[in-house]
Amino acid sequence: MRRDFQGQLCAYCRRRQSEAEDHVVGRGFIPERLRGNLPKAPACDDCNSRKAALERYAMAVFPFGAVDPVGAEMLRTRAKQRLAKDQRLLREIQEGKEDVLYVSPDGTQCKTLAIPFDWRGSFELFEMLILGLLWHLNRSPLPDTHAVRLLALTESGREWFRGSVLALSPDKYQEMRLGGGAFSYRFTHNAEDAFFSAWILDVYGSLNICASTEDGRLFRVFVAALTGPDAIGGIADRIEELGSRTGNVVTLPRTAAGKTDGNGRAGDDDKYSRDDHERSEVC
Repeated sequence: MRRDFQGQLCAYCRRRQSEAEDHVVGRGFIPERLRGNLPKAPACDDCNSRKAALERYAMAVFPFGAVDPVGAEMLRTRAKQRLAKDQRLLREIQEGKEDVLYVSPDGTQCKTLAIPFDWRGSFELFEMLILGLLWHLNRSPLPDTHAVRLLALTESGREWFRGSVLALSPDKYQEMRLGGGAFSYRFTHNAEDAFFSAWILDVYGSLNICASTEDGRLFRVFVAALTGPDAIGGIADRIEELGSRTGNVVTLPRTAAGKTDGNGRAGDDDKYSRDDHERSEVC
């Protein structure tokens, strides 16, 4: 473990002492030739193990929803090998895959293949990515007085979030691509509180995750996040409430701990995923 990580609090639980250095974006998402300069953060053994378990699922399933060459390469060279080693997950995908109708932003419809997708585990991983990146950028964990809140945005919602929320602190705005674009993020933060921040996350060129309409048609969903004082939860609630009326936000079920619940879908070729508020898919 790096000397500057020794004695630090874990970036993820923010309670226990670090026992390992963790690649915030797991190297297994990225071809070996593109793994240079990946951000790291201190992690306790429990969080390091939990994140590794979430990553094993994501590394096997996310490439099916990729829209960029790096994701396509990982699907071709690694994802199917990983599934071959996890027969239970392979059976879940084979039994749950289905042809679905995708609705594009302009209203046109097309058929695509969707496979089951775990919202809860994936959103837990996205939350850990945010916490790790915050540590990497600030060299300190998110304060106990602050929280992370993830949002599922529609395509129009992502454009609104970019133009309204990320534009609030334009002088602090940053974009970063890691691993040849396998993972990228856009974020900004408050000038007086670097942990009061807003994010849009993209995996494999905007991972194709979809939610479903009442009649079962799919529309694409994007992952965003807010971090800040505990009051950030009320702000996120308001965004979800207004966004659900305007079609900008998909409200996902939450457990008592506040994490997203339910299963979903991810897919091949056109690759989208779906969530009918209790399940979702990658296509």
